[in-house]
Amino acid sequence: MWVKLVVSGLLLGVLSAFAAWAVHWSFEDHQETTYELPGAVTKLSLGHGPREVDPAARPEATAELREYLVEHSLTLVIVPAGDGPPRLVVADPAGVLPWYTPPNPTGKHEPGRARRGYVFEDTYSQRRWRRGSSPTLVPAEIEIVGTVSPPEDADDLQYVRPLGEYPLPLGQYLVNTDDPGELAEIRDIAYRAGFADFSTERVPLWQHLRDDPLVGSTGTLLGAGCLAAMLFWTLGLRDRAGEFAIRTRHGATRARLVRQVWPRGLPFQLLGIVLGVAITGALVSLVGLRPPDRVDWLVMAAAVTGGLLAAAPTWLLATVLGTRVRSGVGRAE
Repeated sequence: MWVKLVVSGLLLGVLSAFAAWAVHWSFEDHQETTYELPGAVTKLSLGHGPREVDPAARPEATAELREYLVEHSLTLVIVPAGDGPPRLVVADPAGVLPWYTPPNPTGKHEPGRARRGYVFEDTYSQRRWRRGSSPTLVPAEIEIVGTVSPPEDADDLQYVRPLGEYPLPLGQYLVNTDDPGELAEIRDIAYRAGFADFSTERVPLWQHLRDDPLVGSTGTLLGAGCLAAMLFWTLGLRDRAGEFAIRTRHGATRARLVRQVWPRGLPFQLLGIVLGVAITGALVSLVGLRPPDRVDWLVMAAAVTGGLLAAAPTWLLATVLGTRVRSGVGRAE
C-alpha cells in the first residue's frame, strides 16, 4: 500500500506542479498586461472626443491630472496609441512601480526639464545613449537623463517619460484604482482635454486567473487526479478489509482505525509529491535551458504545499471509505 501511495503521490505532484506553473505564468501575464501596477487596475481607452478644445487647455489638463494623481496617491501608466515613438508615460507619486525608479518619481515640473525621459536598460536607445550618441528612437525634444529597468515584456519600448506639462497623448490609461469617483474625475479631466472614454476595462487578478484556459485545464486535471487517487486508495484499503474486521471485533472503532491509518500514509504521499514536483521542475529547467532561479524554487515550494493540501483530505476521505467494515465480513471472520 505504501508503494501505491508514493507512486500516486508522485503523479499528484506532477499535476500540482503543472497547476502551480500555470498560475505563475498567468500571474506574470497579468503583470505584463498591467505594467506591474499593484492592486485593482482599471484600463481606460481614450480617444478624440466630439468637441473641439483650445490647444492651450491641453497642457493645463495634464497639470490638473498630475496634481490629482499626487493628491490621491494614484499611479498612472499611459500607453500612447498610434505609430509614435515606442514609449510609456508614467506618473508614480507613491513610488509603487518596481521598475520605475527615476530621481523624481512624482513628476513635478522642473524648469527647463519638462520633457526629460529615461531610456530602458538593455535597449538599442540605451546603448546609443551610453556611447554619447543621440538615441534615434527617441524624439529630439526629449532630454534623456538616465536609465530605468523595463517592465515585464517591454517588447520594443525604448524609453519612459514622466507626466510633464505637455498635451496628454491618446491611448490606454492604466490606473491603480477601481473607485467610481476617482475614475469619474479622471474622465472629466480627459474630457476637458478633448478626449472621450471609448471603453473602461477592469483587470482584476482573480478574473484573469479564472479566464486563463491553462489555469482551468491544469486545475481540472488536478481535480480529476485527486478523484482517481481517492478511488485507487479506497480500493487499496479494501484489500485490508479482513484486518479491519478483526480489529473491529476486538474493540477498535472506525474513528480509531482512521486515526491510525491516515497519518501513517501522509509521509509516503509527501515523498511522492516532492519527487513529482522535482521531476517537473527539472523538465521546466531543461526546456528553458537554465538552472532554477529563486522564483522557480518558490513555485515548486507552492506546488509541494498545494499538492499536500489536495492529497491530505483526499487520503482522509479514502481512509474513511476504505476502513468501513461490512457486517458480513465481520461474521465471516
